[in-house]
Amino acid sequence: MWRSWSLILLGLSCAYAAEYLLPPHVRPAHYDLRLTYDIDPKTNFSFFGVVDILLSASRPTSKIVLHAQDFFIAPNTVALTGGIDPPMVTGASINDTFNLLTVGLDRDLAVGQNYTLTMPFYGNLKPGLDGVYISSYVNKETKSKEHLITTQFEAISARKGFPCFDEPMYKASFRITIGHHREFTAVSNMPVKTSYDQNVMESYWPWHMMSKKFRKSKNDFVWDEFDNSVPMSTYLVAFVVSKFKYVESPPQLSTTKFRIWARSDAMDQTAYAANLGPRVLDYFEKFFNVSFPLPKQDMFAIPDFAAGAMENWGLITYRETSLLFDKKQSSFLNKERVAEVIAHELAHQWFGNLVTMKWWSDLWLNEGFATFMASVGVNAVEPTWRADQSYGVEDLTSVLGLDALESSHPVSVPIDDPKRINEIFDEISYRKGSTLIRMMTMFLGEDVFREAIHNYLVKYSYQNAAQDALWEELTQTSHKHQALARDVTVKQVMDTWTTQTGYPVLTVTRDYSDSTLTITQKRYLNSGSSSSSTSQSWWVPLKVLCEPEAGAPPGELQWLADDEGVDTQHRFEHGAKADEWVLFNYDMIAPYRVNYDKRNWQLLASALTGGDHTRMPVLGRVQLLSDAFALAWNNELDYTTALQLASYLKRENSYLPLVTGLRALAKIENVIRRTPDYGAFQKYVRRLISDTYVQSGGMAVKKIVNEDDLNSVKMQVALSSWACRMNVPGCQENALELFREWMDSPNPDEDNPIPLDLRRTVYCDAMARGAVREWRFALARTQRTNVAAARDALLRGLACTREVWILSQYLEWSITDGSEVRRQDAALVIASITRSSVGYYVAKEFIYTRIHDMYKAFSSQSRRLGLIIKTLLEQFTTQKDLDEFTAWYEQNSKYFEETKLSVQQAIEKANVNIRWLQQNRRVVVDKLREFSTKTTRSLRG
Repeated sequence: MWRSWSLILLGLSCAYAAEYLLPPHVRPAHYDLRLTYDIDPKTNFSFFGVVDILLSASRPTSKIVLHAQDFFIAPNTVALTGGIDPPMVTGASINDTFNLLTVGLDRDLAVGQNYTLTMPFYGNLKPGLDGVYISSYVNKETKSKEHLITTQFEAISARKGFPCFDEPMYKASFRITIGHHREFTAVSNMPVKTSYDQNVMESYWPWHMMSKKFRKSKNDFVWDEFDNSVPMSTYLVAFVVSKFKYVESPPQLSTTKFRIWARSDAMDQTAYAANLGPRVLDYFEKFFNVSFPLPKQDMFAIPDFAAGAMENWGLITYRETSLLFDKKQSSFLNKERVAEVIAHELAHQWFGNLVTMKWWSDLWLNEGFATFMASVGVNAVEPTWRADQSYGVEDLTSVLGLDALESSHPVSVPIDDPKRINEIFDEISYRKGSTLIRMMTMFLGEDVFREAIHNYLVKYSYQNAAQDALWEELTQTSHKHQALARDVTVKQVMDTWTTQTGYPVLTVTRDYSDSTLTITQKRYLNSGSSSSSTSQSWWVPLKVLCEPEAGAPPGELQWLADDEGVDTQHRFEHGAKADEWVLFNYDMIAPYRVNYDKRNWQLLASALTGGDHTRMPVLGRVQLLSDAFALAWNNELDYTTALQLASYLKRENSYLPLVTGLRALAKIENVIRRTPDYGAFQKYVRRLISDTYVQSGGMAVKKIVNEDDLNSVKMQVALSSWACRMNVPGCQENALELFREWMDSPNPDEDNPIPLDLRRTVYCDAMARGAVREWRFALARTQRTNVAAARDALLRGLACTREVWILSQYLEWSITDGSEVRRQDAALVIASITRSSVGYYVAKEFIYTRIHDMYKAFSSQSRRLGLIIKTLLEQFTTQKDLDEFTAWYEQNSKYFEETKLSVQQAIEKANVNIRWLQQNRRVVVDKLREFSTKTTRSLRG
């Protein structure tokens, strides 16, 4: 039945509704989606579509509510058919706040009957990086600008592509048909079933809706119909229409057809992904013991892409830096990045796609699992990298800072406003989520964990599940194999970690007369937070290592229950003598900190500085350094102990402990680098790293020592970056010399003498110490390189210049369409400038005066705006700076409706910095000077 009403432009109404969730009693079962795109700037990238949604009602209702945004619904064309005597459409209303389209009916839908809602729609693709959007690139052979269309529907942008039930729990199958110019190729989630010309489409396509130009050119179009998909959530629907080429992986690597798509002139950068991707997919099939359910897996390198990648089922889209690898211009760290992102997205094909969270509150089930499984997948195909260890440590140590804020949030966080969804795509959901999954594998055992995950994936295939469903499967399997006591459930343990904000600090106090100790727990909060203590408590897995056991097999896991160590002291026996150290969490099984009595701290420090530090496990050294400096920052441990521990770093040859110590020192550097005491800090660090830096070859090398060993590469990258920043003699001079040697090359676009993994450091130092000539040379290379990773390194380096007028121009480009900075790189440029010594002041002024233009530029990347504010405020060290920002924010809060949490966290970080500087600056600087002298003597002797 048909009923007409006025033309509706979705997204411009002022009507409001009380609820943000769709009514659950109308559910879709299948979408027949037909789309036609005119990829031509002359037609303003117009599109037309018709969607037929097969749906049913579980209770009588006279309205159908779904989502739609940013396109027109055509008059006289919306209809409801099917069922017995279907209701007539009477009208529609738009809720602009939540993008809800309500279709009114003249009577109730009958329960249990299937109806088809037909809705034609049309419009023009808008600028941005979400929904269905236009990307572009310059064809290196023809020198012409090429366009493509692609999609980014997560989290709530499928509604920008077509009318739909745009919430994760409304899974349905899709039959997609895409019309496009013949010279383009369309790819979607499923393989192409058949292709039609306009004669076949003529009978049911609403040609009268289309523009005259479109109707005249329809003979130039072809329509590709894709196979019906498996049931999936709308945010996983995807398609790309482009002139890209592809390389297909050898069939012996995987039973699934695997293709990597890219610009034709970037095809030589696809080999690594084409080799690694199918091997990871094959490994995950074995790990989960669940077959990949689709017949093919396509991966696209998109020139303009907001995130790192998107896990669309069967059609994963990537930023070019996350998929392409060039042996001559991409670094080892670029290669590691590609492997990690590919493994992350392929893990999503099971966690997130096959089984999906019911609502975004449990986003961590998607992202935490994918982040954890990335380490497992990479470790399987690149075992020498030790990703199973390094990724877990990086995740755990990085999240401890954010989660120590009062303004942090639980892993499983209630979301009562769709505007908040983007904010939880953060380190808590990804990295803390990953850390907690890793914790479970360690206390349950990998075999138990894998069996439970298999059961979970099979039971909830093509369905939605909340975290309690996962807990139940893990509990049943762990009880079956006696991996967990019968009176304890996984839910009891894990809810203390997923439903609470933060993590504990354990205070360990030894009784040196009888080899016992007591443990208490409380939430760890940054100094300066308003709540110094809370009643929170956790189930904490305890792994303890005593000095005599160093090098022996791991001891038995024990537990501190959530009702232990809060109001009472938990007593614990150990095997160390009075003059031997005790170390908790030496394998970093869980995210918590440990504070010891003073005597045990001294025993631990002496073991590192006075003996063979390698007798203590690598992760134990990481844990010690991280805890010591965090506790000292909070005035819960004296800086003498923390700096004494760090003094051993001059003998450290393992990357993870070294970088942990340097990052801890970077936190101090951040708050004193604009004070007269920065020189004392630089001197201390110089004395700490100079010998190791020189032994590695420093900036004087043409080739990194042990360049095939990831640990060695990361060590030299970290040491070189710090050495130049700390003014180690020769570092900056060598960096500028290397850069100028590149400038003198007769063919600089092909021949770059700078070692690949040192280029970011060299570029930054050359820009800081060079002049306009160096900057313009680097800018020219960004325009001519065909490798996204190479361009990325140059963009970061350009931000290091000290020329204010250049920085101002660079910032202006970041928010100007068609400039030297692509939309996807705008946030990177602004953040990089904000972090630089001179750029900080220029960027702050730019942010304060150009926030409206920045908001428009980041309209589809609201989270990026929040990250820029975080980058700015984390450098604040005076109350004047914070007061100025607060007054500005109050006047401009309308621009931060979707990033309120980020701003709140940024303000809290600034307050912490300010209080630390007021309370600790003098003491710490005195200690730095004292230890500089001690370190100098040890280096000379």
